[in-house]
Amino acid sequence: MQAESQSEAAVRPPLTPPVPNRPVMAYATLWYVAAMALVVVFYYAMPAWNLGLWLTIGASSCVASFVGTRLNAPPRRLPWHLLTAATFTLINGDTIYNILTDFFHQNEPFPSLADASYLFTYPLAAAGLMIMIRMRSPRRDLTALVDALLLAGGLALLIWVFTITPTVAQSVRWFDSAVSIAYPIGDVLLLAVILRLLIGGGVRGWSPALLVLGALGLMASDIAYALVRLYGNWHVGSPADLGWILFYVCWGAAALHPSMTVLTEPHAREGRLTAGRVIPLAVTALVAPTVLLVESIQHNVKDAAVIAVFSALLFLLVLARLALQSRQQRYQESVAASKAMVKELRDRAYHDALTGLGNRARFQERSEMAFKRARESDGVVCMLLIDLDNFKEVNDTLGHRAGDELLITAAKRLSATVRPGDLPVRFGGDEFAVLLADGSLPEGAEALAARLVRTFSEPFQIWDTQAEVRASIGVASSSDDPKVDEQDAADVLLRNADLALYAAKADGKGIWTRYRPQLYEAAMERVRLRTSLDTAIARDEFFLYYQPIVDLRGGGERVAGFEALVRWQHPEFGLLGPNQFIPLAEETGQIVPLGAWILGRAITDAARWNAGRPRGQTRRVTVNVSAHQFLDGTLVDSIDRELTAAGLPAELLILEITETAFLHHHGPEVQRNLNALSRIGVRIAVDDFGTGYSSIAYLRDLSIDILKADRSFVERIAEDSGHLRLLQGIITVAYALEIDVVAEGVETVAQRDLLRKMGCRYAQGFYYSPAVPVDRVAALAAELEGRSR
Repeated sequence: MQAESQSEAAVRPPLTPPVPNRPVMAYATLWYVAAMALVVVFYYAMPAWNLGLWLTIGASSCVASFVGTRLNAPPRRLPWHLLTAATFTLINGDTIYNILTDFFHQNEPFPSLADASYLFTYPLAAAGLMIMIRMRSPRRDLTALVDALLLAGGLALLIWVFTITPTVAQSVRWFDSAVSIAYPIGDVLLLAVILRLLIGGGVRGWSPALLVLGALGLMASDIAYALVRLYGNWHVGSPADLGWILFYVCWGAAALHPSMTVLTEPHAREGRLTAGRVIPLAVTALVAPTVLLVESIQHNVKDAAVIAVFSALLFLLVLARLALQSRQQRYQESVAASKAMVKELRDRAYHDALTGLGNRARFQERSEMAFKRARESDGVVCMLLIDLDNFKEVNDTLGHRAGDELLITAAKRLSATVRPGDLPVRFGGDEFAVLLADGSLPEGAEALAARLVRTFSEPFQIWDTQAEVRASIGVASSSDDPKVDEQDAADVLLRNADLALYAAKADGKGIWTRYRPQLYEAAMERVRLRTSLDTAIARDEFFLYYQPIVDLRGGGERVAGFEALVRWQHPEFGLLGPNQFIPLAEETGQIVPLGAWILGRAITDAARWNAGRPRGQTRRVTVNVSAHQFLDGTLVDSIDRELTAAGLPAELLILEITETAFLHHHGPEVQRNLNALSRIGVRIAVDDFGTGYSSIAYLRDLSIDILKADRSFVERIAEDSGHLRLLQGIITVAYALEIDVVAEGVETVAQRDLLRKMGCRYAQGFYYSPAVPVDRVAALAAELEGRSR
């Protein structure tokens, strides 16, 4: 049993203060006030019962104060116990006074034992109120203290002139004067504390109002008692007793009412100097000159010294108040400036400086909140990732200021197209995103993506130039990958949108694509390919195929050379064409060592198939070169070394670079390399001519020897006269500039005949042969040349 009792005690919850029943305590307060009102009626109606009824009023106040403190359970009970003690000392003094007059038949005993009890009331009450003030304002509030002293000082001057001075003048003994003065001084002390409580703010409710009313009643009766003793005869049951009655009833009711707890709770005070505080302070400042004026009019200026002292004190308090107000104003200005700075820093932290849209941090914050709400409501989170196509061309051709103007306009279009609740942001560069509002479905995200594609398809007006910039968009939702961990959900959503965007760009740009799991699988495959690229050359996994380039002149089909095309025999994915790994090598920079290997192998192979052939029957080799290689300062020297080592004449090597690469990297380094290659005899070809921003200017300015007309021009020349005329124009311009033309993608006899008719010198395509291994080059050349005889 003992062990069981100890166990029960161990799990028993700790004792907590009782929670007051607020409606019950409010009704109890009403009943108490009503009962006291009835007692007061009997007090004035039945003078014979005055002694008992007065004791009833005072004792009831003490009991009500004690019970209210007990049941309402304020955070700190000490100040209320001090107020109860102050009430007790006052009723105790009244009881002693009544005993001295009624039982010992003393006539207005003063000073007496009753005064000793009375005078304890003021410090006890002031102490309780000061503790409340301290609890409500843990930090020192000097402005409220100075304001309270100013108001109390003005009223103290009135009390001194009209109460203390006459009392001292009539007293014979100094002890009587000291006791007489102690009452108004106690009133001033209590008044100052009450004013400090009021000025501190936040004292709304019945309990604070009752405390203030009771204190004012005590002061009023004290003053009335002093004046009656000065100018008349005092007797029990006079109207002057109402102030003390008000004190007893109000302080008892204040403790009973449930709002009493607010007086011991912290309260943040506003330090503004409002009209409600300025007017009383201004009136207080006029008290001293008004008293002096009144005495001057009466030709009886007897309190000049007192008025002067109080005026000086009030003046010093006003100076202190102004200094505090100035300091407070500077502090508030500093706080305001700090808040403004914090707001500005937050805006900078969460907004893009150029466009004003949210940034990646804002997107991350909102997406985490969106996922939290989606988990709670079993909803879906959707987003779009947007990239501006051809933005780099605008920057390169019109300048970065034009690029910034384009981004600002694009942000405005984006903001105008999204729906209310959607969050448009700019991640950086030309990449934007939209986090859709809560409750959005994937179908809504797709509809928004389609609208944005249409919106961005309209030309952008950049100053006096129109820029054709479209948008590729990736669409993703949390439902695409529901098994993701909660912590990774936002990152996975962004990853999926990025994969969808990459797919949209790969499919032709200017479109939107929805994420599907196959995109992630393809991305993982790209990662494995990227990793394999590092070791593929060392493992001898690359090899070259060669496609013939045929000379159409003279009615025959002499093989003029071969284009080297790289293949990768991947150990995991099998045979891969260049489109499957060359873009990846471009992205990672691995194209430079790979390109160097291709050049070396192609030069070696060409030297072998040309070995022993007469000079007029040699066959050239064409090698595709990346723009990254053209920007390499060692390109020319490395090619010269390879040619010398293999013994291949430089004029048998053709380096091929795409037209787009020329546009993007047409700079001094490219110019120097082209000139240097031309000097050693290497010929330069421009691939895919006509698919980019074709310009006659760079054909004239750069050392270009050959144009390769893109297959898109060749494939329809037999059916479309427009394509035929366009290709004829390219050939005419090229020959005018002494540049040879190779037509790519020849697949039919009709295409070959039309090319020969319009004067195209070279042709290449499946009509002649696909690419073949190097060991079949000689046989294929013999077969093609024999077929044309």
